Amino acid sequence: MKKKAARKAAKYPVFTEKDSLLGYLNPYRNSFDVYYYKLNIDFNIEQKTIKGSVDIHLKALKNLDTIQLNLRDNMKLNQIQFESSNLSFKRKLDAVFVVFNRSILAGEKIIIRVFYEGKPVEAPRPPWKGGFVWKKDQLKNPWIAVACEKIGANIWWPLKDHNSDEPDSASLNFTVPVGLICVSNGILMERVIKPNNRETFCWNVSAPINTYNITFYIGDFQHFSIPYDTVNGKLLNFYVLSNHLETAREHFKQTKGIIQFFEKIYGEYPFWNDGYKLIESPYAGMEHQSAIAYGNKYKNNADGFDYIILHETAHEWWGNAVSAGDYADIWIHEGFATYSEALFLEDKYGYDRYINYLNFYSTLIANKKPVVGPRNVNYWDYKDSDPYLKGALMLHSLRGTIGNDKVFFDILKSFYSKHKFTIVNSSNFIEMVNEKTKKDYNWFFKQFLYNRKPARFKYKTELNPANNLWYMKYKWMDTDPGFKMPIDIHDGWRIIRLYPTSEESTYEIQSMEKFSINNRSFYFTTEQVK
Repeated sequence: MKKKAARKAAKYPVFTEKDSLLGYLNPYRNSFDVYYYKLNIDFNIEQKTIKGSVDIHLKALKNLDTIQLNLRDNMKLNQIQFESSNLSFKRKLDAVFVVFNRSILAGEKIIIRVFYEGKPVEAPRPPWKGGFVWKKDQLKNPWIAVACEKIGANIWWPLKDHNSDEPDSASLNFTVPVGLICVSNGILMERVIKPNNRETFCWNVSAPINTYNITFYIGDFQHFSIPYDTVNGKLLNFYVLSNHLETAREHFKQTKGIIQFFEKIYGEYPFWNDGYKLIESPYAGMEHQSAIAYGNKYKNNADGFDYIILHETAHEWWGNAVSAGDYADIWIHEGFATYSEALFLEDKYGYDRYINYLNFYSTLIANKKPVVGPRNVNYWDYKDSDPYLKGALMLHSLRGTIGNDKVFFDILKSFYSKHKFTIVNSSNFIEMVNEKTKKDYNWFFKQFLYNRKPARFKYKTELNPANNLWYMKYKWMDTDPGFKMPIDIHDGWRIIRLYPTSEESTYEIQSMEKFSINNRSFYFTTEQVK
């Protein structure tokens, strides 16, 4: 895949105390683990406000007397209760420091209840620049949702807002005007009519969940299901605006085949106990666990599938079941999901379509920053698509470098199986690759993850007048000495695999008329010296 050379490096922003208070596990955050949240939230649609409480069930990992939670500073924190007493707290930026009235001992499990209210920030460009979305559908009914990846769930409820701490389960109770439907993660346990023409929808999540994935959708929804596995009673559920019901019934039929494919290559869909739902949303899409946001207007792309359904469903495996603990490793979410698109095309249409799909994505890679970013500062620039695209091309190049599909796909399936419902980082994947290949691939990942520049293949063809034969002199550039990714060349009717190094090598060309660099299996740039 011959691409343009790396562009000029981009600088990271100057990180502030606010970034650290959200991204860094200081002693007030790493001293406890949250294993359960119970949200009770009432929506005032006319005023665009919410009011409610959150029960935080936590376990002390060491003796403590103060913990840090997070709640956006524009939200009002009314009260924090613990053991029938009100606790004191201090606020600093978006951090809330809660002071207990007694020492909490290591291993102790406790519950605090936080009462709060306010007007959450609205999303300027959801889902990439997140917040609340207050809209009306075509029939002028309220249509409300939230997307808060990166910006954090603290924009609308108080919690320990760090990707490394997922609750084991959650109860989500949302009160809205009667006549509207509120859909959330997990299984709908009950609907309770309240005074003043209000109704509470009670949802339960039984699996670990990213806190930015905890969500809701409020609207004039119609629900229907498609059977997935009639023997085991598995259903695919869809909530769509009432005037789109018939269109959705037809369009969403493709979902079954997508899930079947991912189950084949990665393993069983991880959230059957919490169901699978697509919910029509007032923004393009988001991988909310077991409650995926769908806003692609029922359009398939030129390859005959709906990109949003395919990409966001892939996140149920990569991002939701296997979750990065820091945005520095977001490629594990986005690179795997993007590569899953290409694998789906390969399964459906063949290897050439897979290559063409990735080839297009490779032209969009910027190479301005390393794929793995800075840690402990909650940083991810949504405008930088390299964690998506270069992450996918890295997996493609790894497949070509290993040269054994059985081993490669075993790596993907084993990585998922081993780390399902856990927090991971880049090192965990590298360890799995080294284990399965019985080789050291650190040189490969150092280049693709931590060096912003792509490997550059430099070569020169020349005629030796002494014997009238053509030769190619070649080597890797912009790489460490240990980099040894192969490349393929066409030489006449043959495809030859070469193993360049940072030292110049020479290859005797058999057929100059039919000679070319064939880099379909790898991502790198080329520089031909005249």
